[in-house]
Amino acid sequence: MAVAALMVSACQNNTDGTEPDYNVVIDVPMLGWKVADTLFFPIQITSPSTIRTPLLQGIPYQLGYSIRMSADYRYARVPMHLIIQQTDTTGGHEHIVRNVLRQHIAPAVRDTLGHPLGPSWGSLIDYDNYINDLTIRFDSVGSYRIMLIPDTRDASGFVGLSAIGLTLSKQ
Repeated sequence: MAVAALMVSACQNNTDGTEPDYNVVIDVPMLGWKVADTLFFPIQITSPSTIRTPLLQGIPYQLGYSIRMSADYRYARVPMHLIIQQTDTTGGHEHIVRNVLRQHIAPAVRDTLGHPLGPSWGSLIDYDNYINDLTIRFDSVGSYRIMLIPDTRDASGFVGLSAIGLTLSKQ
């Protein structure tokens, strides 16, 4: 089962760093987020290149994540595959133009003692953070999609996750 998100355009109104250029959260099956439940985050990059940021270099973005989980989520991390692809919808079908990035990420959601890193809201725990060692550069305007695929060998998937979100902010 593939899960889709609404199209959100990256914008250039982020001058003070307080508002992200892209921020979308997608619900995942709490009974188990499995490989078949790949999350798709479509992005439309509309920012043109400038003299300071030529088209070939691209504007640098920092990738953030939001994870909502129940107290029953038993792992300290959420390992997943991050894939960014440039796409084209010419002819009414989505075609992959090229792979921009493929990387394994495993954001921590618990400390070394097993305590959740984020605040609790009733029976759910929210955690937001940035991936510090990852900068994404979109070197041309157009359509892109970010995919998150859970990296689990457990047939039941990651039980206890409720939602996963992505944030892109210009650096």
